[in-house]
Amino acid sequence: METKEPMSTLPQLRRVSPPSFVTEYLSRSDVARLFGVSLSTVTRWARTRLVPTVRTPGGHYRYPADAVRRAAASGLPPIENVE
Repeated sequence: METKEPMSTLPQLRRVSPPSFVTEYLSRSDVARLFGVSLSTVTRWARTRLVPTVRTPGGHYRYPADAVRRAAASGLPPIENVE
């Protein structure tokens, strides 16, 4: 039968900070506010792939903040992923 070592003899784990390359995402209402369009317009952009998106486990769209902010600064809808 195998014996368990006491907790004091096990190696201590280091705390690791999250990676610095974590992407920030915007909500549909954030994107609508940036472009001055309706929520349904932003959803249509997402469904037609005019804007890069990520779907949450709950089915909500999230939009990469860097791409959306670049498009908003240029004054155009975010159409960089059109195929």
